[in-house]
Amino acid sequence: MELTVTLTDLMDAVDRESEFDDYGYFLDPATGATHFLWDGRADEVDDDAAFEALSERVDELIKLPDRSLTDLYARAEDFTALRVMDARQRARLARVCRKARRKRNIGFFLAEATALGLGDEQRAYWDECDEEFVRHWCANEGIAIEE
Repeated sequence: MELTVTLTDLMDAVDRESEFDDYGYFLDPATGATHFLWDGRADEVDDDAAFEALSERVDELIKLPDRSLTDLYARAEDFTALRVMDARQRARLARVCRKARRKRNIGFFLAEATALGLGDEQRAYWDECDEEFVRHWCANEGIAIEE
């Protein structure tokens, strides 16, 4: 049987994922559901029997990828080059992208995009990037996506 996941659920879980091996979101290959685990235990399960059953199967669960492994500075630069049509705004954001990368602080870019009135467009672009990231990971893992 092929493992199928819901794109929205998986994207939400990946959005909150961490780099720690025993903490964060995991995918249940039996159900396609995501679960938040902490120290190898399922924190979000309120039912004691369900909690114990899931905790006994923790080694079967698949750790979701850490989205922070993506290069946020490259995303900022790509957004600037591909989506900002106004030449002055593009030049201003390009300068801020260089500063953000140099200072290792993506907040400079995010604040400037918002100040220029491009915050909604920037978030939409990053959502597209996140979806591509999740789809690529699922394809590599042999996981089908339910739209």
